[in-house]
Amino acid sequence: MKLKINHRLTELATFIEDGSHIIDVGCDHALLDIYLVQNKKNIRAIASDAKEGPLKQAQENVKKYQLQKQITLKLGNGVEPIEEDIDTVVISGMGGALMVGILKYQTHLLKSVKTIVLSPNSDVEFVRREIVKLGYMIDNEKLVLDHGFIYPIIRFVKGKKHYSKQEYLFGPILLREKDDLFIRYLTKQKEATIQLLSILPKKYLKKRYQLKQKLKMITEIL
Repeated sequence: MKLKINHRLTELATFIEDGSHIIDVGCDHALLDIYLVQNKKNIRAIASDAKEGPLKQAQENVKKYQLQKQITLKLGNGVEPIEEDIDTVVISGMGGALMVGILKYQTHLLKSVKTIVLSPNSDVEFVRREIVKLGYMIDNEKLVLDHGFIYPIIRFVKGKKHYSKQEYLFGPILLREKDDLFIRYLTKQKEATIQLLSILPKKYLKKRYQLKQKLKMITEIL
């Protein structure tokens, strides 16, 4: 019996290579891990969570699909439960600032990690900038429409690359491909930026300048 998961997680799974040894941080009910083991070759996963409740449900799900040998469940904060042979970190469904905090302040645990796959709910520019600072570059990215919301998925791999302000804001690969969902995403960003400018007091000169620059870039792309 194969597990079905939501569109966002299904697309995220395409960013994971066969043979990966992953840690799924904030695994919730371990649905992604189960799906990966069922649909990819030679996947081994640590499903970790900081809360006992979701982990207990994850344990029941893993047992239900008889995947105890391929999926290890661990209680712990961030990437603390990582093991030496883990080469891929996956984090989805939380704020970008929290994701960055998890990785930035536990860099000593990332020595063997070649790939980081993130799908943040917010602060996407911040995520790109900070993960690049950790010695990774953007290898692939995609936007996914799920339940009316547009989410980014970004894969970082070990390496160094320089990016422009525009590429950090909107994604180098997304900018290059400019598919229909990206145009829709930018249009929403434009509307939100205009609305924010209309209510932001004029005394916030720096913030207003940044928003105007962002608006200018969006308009040029569109």
